[in-house]
Amino acid sequence: MALSDKYDQFYRTDGQAQRIDDYPVLKWPRNRVEAIVAVEGTGESIMDIGCGDGSLLYQFRNRYTHLIGLEYSAERLRQAEANLAALKFTPVQGSAEDMTQLADNSVDRIITADVIEHIPDVYAASHEMFRILKPGGWLVINTPNVAFIKKRLVLALGRFPSTSQPNEGLGGDVLFDGGHLHYFTYRSLRLMLERAGFQMVRPMGFGRFGFFHSLRPSLTSGGVQWVAKKPA
Repeated sequence: MALSDKYDQFYRTDGQAQRIDDYPVLKWPRNRVEAIVAVEGTGESIMDIGCGDGSLLYQFRNRYTHLIGLEYSAERLRQAEANLAALKFTPVQGSAEDMTQLADNSVDRIITADVIEHIPDVYAASHEMFRILKPGGWLVINTPNVAFIKKRLVLALGRFPSTSQPNEGLGGDVLFDGGHLHYFTYRSLRLMLERAGFQMVRPMGFGRFGFFHSLRPSLTSGGVQWVAKKPA
């Protein structure tokens, strides 16, 4: 079975429009979606890499005119089209490693939540994100934090610190660890983005205990989030 087929099986949908709730804009976000929504800014176009069912893009409908969603799974993209049918939404099926459908310097902001760990060639993907982002545009990216204190304790006990599926990543029978191929810390994600040419704006921590996760986020935040920009 091809990897794309596995993702379609994992995310099987009936293609009917779903209700999407608005997420609050919080100073101390509690999860990966709230963390991306919390970053200030407006513009013409925003692109979600790994847009899933479109629920994250939906949060930006009043801040950006044009919503663009890249998705590897045809099933997930079909759901996003149904959910965002009333908005100016451009669906793009494919991988972040090759986004030639999009022109250089064409997008005001890129967002991506828990996606980079799924992409085989993260160097190609980070360079493609840099290419399509407008000069001065921002990238807001997050991914599970393998250096989170809970993961460190799991590893100290001799178990694999999986970031998606239980039982050391064997909790599902379609994708190992939910399809996660890479594991990041704040430092490793920063170094990868800097290699692609990004300037780092700030790190952000998040979690259900609010402010606590901003205290030494490399240890206390379950996810890594960076705000970066393409030099003007």
